[in-house]
Amino acid sequence: MITKKLPGWLLHSLLSALLYTPALATAAQHEQVVAERTLAVEVEGLNGDLPGELADNIRAFLAIERIKGEAAPMASRLQYLHRQAEEQIRTALQPFGYYQPSIKTELIDEPKQWLARYQVDPGEQVRLENVNVVVTGEAETDPQFVLALADNRLQKGQPLRHADYEALKSRLQSLASERGYYEAVLSRQQLLINPELNQANIELVLDSGPRYRIGAVNFSEAPVGEALLSRYVPFKEGDPVSSGRLLELQRGLTESDYFSRVEVQPSWDKAVDQVVPIAVDLEPNKRTAYRFGAGYGTDTGARLSASINRRWINQRGHSFTGVAQLSEVESTAAVQYNIPGQKPQTDSYSARLAWETELTDSTDSEILSLGVLWKKQLGPWQRLLSVDWEQERFTLDDETSSTSFLIPGMRWSTTNTDNPLNPTRGYRLSLELDAASEVLLSEADFVQAQAKGKHVLTLNNRTRLLTRAEIGVTAMDNFDLMPSSHRFFAGGDNSVRGYDYKQLGPTGSNGDVVGGRYLLVGSAEVDYRVAESWRVAAFYDAGNSLDSLSEPLKNGVGVGVRWQSPIGPVRVDLAKPLDDSGFRIHFTLGPDL
Repeated sequence: MITKKLPGWLLHSLLSALLYTPALATAAQHEQVVAERTLAVEVEGLNGDLPGELADNIRAFLAIERIKGEAAPMASRLQYLHRQAEEQIRTALQPFGYYQPSIKTELIDEPKQWLARYQVDPGEQVRLENVNVVVTGEAETDPQFVLALADNRLQKGQPLRHADYEALKSRLQSLASERGYYEAVLSRQQLLINPELNQANIELVLDSGPRYRIGAVNFSEAPVGEALLSRYVPFKEGDPVSSGRLLELQRGLTESDYFSRVEVQPSWDKAVDQVVPIAVDLEPNKRTAYRFGAGYGTDTGARLSASINRRWINQRGHSFTGVAQLSEVESTAAVQYNIPGQKPQTDSYSARLAWETELTDSTDSEILSLGVLWKKQLGPWQRLLSVDWEQERFTLDDETSSTSFLIPGMRWSTTNTDNPLNPTRGYRLSLELDAASEVLLSEADFVQAQAKGKHVLTLNNRTRLLTRAEIGVTAMDNFDLMPSSHRFFAGGDNSVRGYDYKQLGPTGSNGDVVGGRYLLVGSAEVDYRVAESWRVAAFYDAGNSLDSLSEPLKNGVGVGVRWQSPIGPVRVDLAKPLDDSGFRIHFTLGPDL
């Protein structure tokens, strides 16, 4: 038998592999165990509580924080991230003026997790010593710049916060842009910090240069005449450039409904001697818009609607609208001719012709009306003055009557809300006043006033309180002559729930509701958000239509479900009248305000 010796180097390699394989396996298993453990991160004060904004910013800067709660990486990677933490904490504290913190860091190897603990004493906050903020050029005496300098937080002795410094720079630059200082520059911006003395010096100089003035306003081709377009311009040639006034022009033209796109820009490259022309680029809307709809409400039943909007008829911007609605209870057909006023953003005149019918358990009426109205926006209030001639045929208490009234009227309304479709706060108010006189083509004299209000209040991040109230008063000697459309009724989706539409009010000899002189309605509702688009609600309603204010009110309570659809809230309520038996389901669609 012949044997051969293995070379020495090969024998050595084989022995080494046999000896080190268990050790390598053990190390691999150890790294696997480490990888399966999670990481916890603690940030706390070294000597007491750490202010929340500091702790939040530290966590935002800590790279190790981003893998908190996850499976811990290899020990070497974890230790690397931990070594970076102290510098990251120092960086996170500096925007708040803390430049000499004391920081204690620990990386603890616990049985089930790694714990990275950071204890921070931010130390003494740097304070402002010398602050020199100056505006030169024409803006030096501009009231808005004077106010900005007086109202800033960079004052001697105040703690240094980098955000305040950046906010002042941003405000000065924004003001310059908004107010026509096209050449404005921050010629000097310096923040010097001495951590040893805990002091900081600021020097900030805005050189505004000259203020530019508005030149000619140049409109692109448009379907309406320049005589009308110029009435939308809220400034005169030679006025200082103001972004706010330019935006007002753009908003007014956009809301006119003549255009699908409006862009208003100063033509800086065409400025001469600090006078800049304004370019208004307009893209016409479709001249005619059609709309068709279908819906359902427990007050009106199923309904169909159609409308036409002729956005402009001529160069003067006159427009025309026509609306038709058919439902089980109410049907309407109306046309309206509109004329822009002297300030068309807020002022318009209209003439209208309408035919309406209503058929309920208590009323049967048909109205033909012809009228004119003047609509004007006065600050947050919209005012509407109208004169309508109304001829109405109606049946109440099995008696049919026909009346003619010439009715001057006034309407005031305002809405304030943070979100028209899904408000967390806000209110809506409206005031109405109508009158008629025998000496002015009317059957009888009367004066009628009505006030309505709604309010939404958020109680916490899930709960809202919704309230509404309605009051109506009529002064009339012979109320039997009052047409059905001007009498007050109560009950229904937007009145006292639990009762049918117009079920509440004084009754005639056959027991049918004939409507009253007065109206009192109030409601309180609490809703609670259970999911992103769903709420549940509980409510209490009270009210009635009355011939005497001493008569009792009717009451209803119930619960409901709300779905926040893309076009507004959909409500389904189950209501119980407290003064009668039975239940009633109410279904409505529309905004809360």
